[in-house]
Amino acid sequence: MKTLMKKTYVYDIDSEREAAETIEDFKANGVKEGYVVTKSKVDYKVKKDRKTGEIVDERWITEITIAYEV
Repeated sequence: MKTLMKKTYVYDIDSEREAAETIEDFKANGVKEGYVVTKSKVDYKVKKDRKTGEIVDERWITEITIAYEV
């Protein structure tokens, strides 16, 4: 028999606020769905234009690891 114990989700999100809300949603839903958020991380990534140095794109890479209560 196989039992899933841990999952990691990685999201590409447009704003810092939305990244924080995503983590909080996972934490809130964990109680009713039977898991615990064991790790969460947000990395800020920026793309700049090589010639002008202006910011072209901003992303918040959000990683969430959950563990199921076995």
